[in-house]
Amino acid sequence: MMLRCSGLPFLPGNTFQDIGRSKFHKSHHFDQRNQVCILVDAKRPGIGGTPLLATDSPEYTLPSLYPPKYSPSRPGWLEYDRQVLCFYGYFQETLGNVDRIPYQVRKVRILYYLEDETMQVSEPRTLNSGIPQGCLVTRQRIPRPPPYDSEFTSLLDLNINHTVQLFDRVYTITGCDEFTRRFLNRLGVAVPGPTEQPSDPATDLRRQQDSAKLARRPAYKIDTLGKFLQYDRKVLRFKGVWDDRGSVFGDVHELEVLYHLSDDTFEIKEKLPVNSGRDSNGMFLRRGRLPKTFDHLPSMGESTPVMVLNVVGGGLKGGRYLTDCVGIGKSDGNYYRDADLRIGGRINVYGRMVLLTGCDRFTESYYREMYGLEDFTPLYGYSASRDQFVHGRRTERELPPFNGWGTHEDSEGNCLTLEPKPPKINFRKFVAYDRCSLRFGARMISNVRENNDRFFVINFYLSDDTISVYEIPIRNSGFLGGEFIKRRKLFLPAQDPYAAERPACYGPQHFYLGANVRLQDHQFHITNADIYALRFMEQHCEEFPLSNLGKIVRKLRDAMQPQYKQYVARHMAKVTQTKIDGRTVSTIPYEGLREILIELLGDRIVDQEIVTLCRLFSAESEQPDPCDRELVRSAVHAELNRALWSDLERTKEHIYHLEPINAEWLAPQRTRTIVKACKIPLDSVLVDKMLLVLNKNEQGHISTTDFLTMLDPAAVPSKPIQPLNIKHDVCHFTPYRVTGKLVNWDELLAHIDLERTLTNQTS
Repeated sequence: MMLRCSGLPFLPGNTFQDIGRSKFHKSHHFDQRNQVCILVDAKRPGIGGTPLLATDSPEYTLPSLYPPKYSPSRPGWLEYDRQVLCFYGYFQETLGNVDRIPYQVRKVRILYYLEDETMQVSEPRTLNSGIPQGCLVTRQRIPRPPPYDSEFTSLLDLNINHTVQLFDRVYTITGCDEFTRRFLNRLGVAVPGPTEQPSDPATDLRRQQDSAKLARRPAYKIDTLGKFLQYDRKVLRFKGVWDDRGSVFGDVHELEVLYHLSDDTFEIKEKLPVNSGRDSNGMFLRRGRLPKTFDHLPSMGESTPVMVLNVVGGGLKGGRYLTDCVGIGKSDGNYYRDADLRIGGRINVYGRMVLLTGCDRFTESYYREMYGLEDFTPLYGYSASRDQFVHGRRTERELPPFNGWGTHEDSEGNCLTLEPKPPKINFRKFVAYDRCSLRFGARMISNVRENNDRFFVINFYLSDDTISVYEIPIRNSGFLGGEFIKRRKLFLPAQDPYAAERPACYGPQHFYLGANVRLQDHQFHITNADIYALRFMEQHCEEFPLSNLGKIVRKLRDAMQPQYKQYVARHMAKVTQTKIDGRTVSTIPYEGLREILIELLGDRIVDQEIVTLCRLFSAESEQPDPCDRELVRSAVHAELNRALWSDLERTKEHIYHLEPINAEWLAPQRTRTIVKACKIPLDSVLVDKMLLVLNKNEQGHISTTDFLTMLDPAAVPSKPIQPLNIKHDVCHFTPYRVTGKLVNWDELLAHIDLERTLTNQTS
């Protein structure tokens, strides 16, 4: 057997060539013995493995680089997955048709993939090189040059200071990366130090030619990047006026002067009033530098950063520009800067004198920090009113009286324009308060005795300020109940609905506990409200003064201050000691506090203020109120009737199918599954409320009989209920209760804070 310097044996025939060209690169080999194709996992040839040859004889194997019993246990393609050796080198290419360049040196990078012994040669791209660069040899196994073309180039052929022939080019390796050096050292291969690559004559010639070229304009540049990064999007904003009343048909123009700190440019916009009659886009001065005086066009070199005096040389060889280093004729101080602007000052905008009358807060802080100014008092009396723009305008248009057709908004639109347009709604208010309503309980006040026993629910919709009234039906009362007043805007009493002006309507501030409202000639007294309405008024106390704790406590402090000690001592009998959450608290019931406050203030306090005090100084723990079973049942029946659902028998069959043995009790999760499977038209929130009020056993399972009875409106009819929003209103299915709660007496007195005030006055 013949050995060569590479250290690998040479076998006769085309054994290596067949393996590399007929097999897969990875160890995917198929055994076709017994006419059955079986995938056989074998190690890759070369590093760490021995391949299967065309014959099954053991003598046709390649020795490994590792000693016996020291080779990796895993196959080569898995052991060296994603491991690549990188070598740096070059090759020399002869140029016969290029003047003064006999050859050129091209630098390459040789990649050797350990997993399948493939190689790839690529050349880094050079700008404006004029030759195709990039991948020179795609990834593949490269055969050796003849007469050994039956073998492939291996790892042992690659080393520093070695030359390797890949196809028709000879590459000289000059270096490698650190991973390649460590890997070869571990294999026992000595790796010399990197060598210097020769210079490329073509690159040197191109560098000389580029240095001899001249740009069209001199290499002179003013660096403004630092100022741009510091003041980008920072603008000084002034208010100004331009008095043009001295000319024919002149007016006073309101302007907005913007000074951009990033590049010292001005931008002036004009504020045009509505119906001013001026055809303009509002731009008074386009953004640019503003000169202080403008009497002629700028001369040569006055506005440019640099001026060229002469050109020495010509062509592309040694020519250069002679610039004006002294700056003859250049004036940089002819433009307005930030130091020239102040309130009360005037700027010349191409012959139009603009007076600066005010500025914003950012401008104030800028001048305070930069120049130490403190006086930023705006100038008044220069605002341009609408009367100055529209001369001889006619008086406000008088609308005809309302004739009763449609709404007031529609009638006003028909009178103002020839083309009727629908009235605009407050879209922001609609988005913020969509499906939000305040519900109040009320009773009717009437001279008819029977009407005084009728109870109503007043809904105030916050999105559009509309009101609807529903009557709560009472058995054997003689009144049907249901919708009493359809949803609409209701006007305040004592107004002429057919006047030319639009009458005022009820707002949310008109509804509170203890209020008397007159809705369509019916007098109502508001007795209670739901939890959402009370919480909403407390959260927006600036709009609802009767739910403002600060104002209520201030009223109590002013009334109790002259007789504070005597008044508190006289009512101490109503205060009791209650143990709440492991601590003793002085409490007073709602009725007792109501009597004390009415005795103190009389008609100056209303039920809304008393309820607000009881809620904010409550001594009871926050526990979720239980749901009213009748309200939930009425809501379920209303949803079933609205959807025309009558598939109760199918629900019973489904329950028997799920629980054929013990169908008396159902788990809550199983009940939700039944509701979804039988397509019962109930919202998930309403289903949760229904599961809370159904009868349960000790394990928490729901009674099947009670569940089916809840779904049968015909078996046990429920009381009618007003139309509601399930997503919003079902969360407040609690009775209208504000009485019977305990109030923390000590906390209320501490908030009034008269004890310390009187002590300080005495001392």
